[in-house]
Amino acid sequence: MAVDLIYAFRVMRLPLLDAGGAPIGRLEDIVVIPGRAGKGREPAVPPRVVGFVASSQRRRIFVSANRIAELDSDGARLRSWDVDLNPFKPRSGEVLIGGELIDRKIGDETVSDIALRPQENARSTYWVIDKVRLARKSTLRRRPSYRLVDFDEVPALFDVQTAMQAEAARLREFHPAEVAAIVRALPIDQRRQLAEAMDDERLADVLEAGPLAGAPGARRAPEAERLERFSAPAAAERLREAYRTVLG
Repeated sequence: MAVDLIYAFRVMRLPLLDAGGAPIGRLEDIVVIPGRAGKGREPAVPPRVVGFVASSQRRRIFVSANRIAELDSDGARLRSWDVDLNPFKPRSGEVLIGGELIDRKIGDETVSDIALRPQENARSTYWVIDKVRLARKSTLRRRPSYRLVDFDEVPALFDVQTAMQAEAARLREFHPAEVAAIVRALPIDQRRQLAEAMDDERLADVLEAGPLAGAPGARRAPEAERLERFSAPAAAERLREAYRTVLG
């Protein structure tokens, strides 16, 4: 059965609705993480939507894709009544469709829109990037010409600086204890790289969940009450130092 595509340009103008359907804000952008290129018989993994940037109560906030029950022409409706009003902060490895991809040049063409495809798993519906709409201007035509290509035909559009930055972004929606378990299973050099790719607050949460305690010969991490007197970046750096010692 064919699935209708949802175009980002339209999504970024929809209202944000509470669980009852009442408007509480407006979507401004879409946050995605890169996928993976296909290898051999393994198909490419498309970039995935992890959340939306919305304006609500004069604040620019992040709304996790897991919290969206429905996304249609009426708006994005939340699953619950709770709204996290903490300001949106971009994270390493994440990409903003509106802020970074729309109007970006790809050779002699320009990205004019991006099509999202809904997918379902056992727990929820989520969205991935399926198509990219490219525009080309011509001196012979008053209007540009358009073509729709698969996401894997423009891999440079979704590049990140390092593979570990992409991995850190993919783990954003995991519980810190789950991330801690994943970190413990990695080789030592990859643990270091992943720790460096995480932002301060996320790293602090993950380390507090237990990767230090699970490492061979690990020393105890700095106690939370001792870290309270530091700023978030300073506290995270102290945790990084402890982590380097453990991995060292």
